[in-house]
Amino acid sequence: MLIYRSRFLTRGEVWFDDEPDGASVDWIHYRQRSSPGAKGRWKYFYNLLIDLAKSPDELLSEMDPRTVRKIKEAQERDKTRWQRCDPKESRVMDQVQEMWNRHAATRNGTRLDRDWLNQIIAADALDLCVATEPRGNVLAYHLAYVAAKRVRQLIIVSPYNSSPNAALRNTTNRANCLGHWNNFLAFKERGVRYFDFGGWYPGTTDIQSLGMNAFKKSFGGQVVREYEGEQIPTTANCKVSPAF
Repeated sequence: MLIYRSRFLTRGEVWFDDEPDGASVDWIHYRQRSSPGAKGRWKYFYNLLIDLAKSPDELLSEMDPRTVRKIKEAQERDKTRWQRCDPKESRVMDQVQEMWNRHAATRNGTRLDRDWLNQIIAADALDLCVATEPRGNVLAYHLAYVAAKRVRQLIIVSPYNSSPNAALRNTTNRANCLGHWNNFLAFKERGVRYFDFGGWYPGTTDIQSLGMNAFKKSFGGQVVREYEGEQIPTTANCKVSPAF
């Protein structure tokens, strides 16, 4: 269980079907459980899962042919480089934060919650990869939460460009396709069963979200309905912090 402390309250965060570990917290946030708990407030969470138990050939056969082509072009034509980084290296995380916040500022979006990521890093549960072009310039960072049998995509971010040209957008898109494919293979090798794209839009009106769905679905996989919820802990599952 990850622990987050504010001035007055302490929150526990539990992923997938794990259980609280007995630490003293004021409330627990459950993320992406297969079924809701008996108590608390729960809501649906739709998601797309890739089954990494399948062979590489099977995974490729379920992808959109255009996505397979982009992976090949990123490797052979763009010479995109893909490598893992150490998330405990603050310089790299500073760059991720700067990229995210610049995009957020142009859209009135939420700034990167570095404290949230720092707890995942401290638990050795954050996977951080980077795609670069041959001269070393960053095309994209991929950040994921890693559990024993499941990896959940958290963030994909690229350098901010106020007027990106079509060639750069296409190169970055191909780099992201290659990144996902390399991650599938790497996590499969580590014995991870599922790659989790971190959400699926169940509606029909948000054009941007539908576009994100289309990108995710181009890798195959299955849409599933999961649950997220919050509970006030009881002595049966967690200690309650004393009031102040």
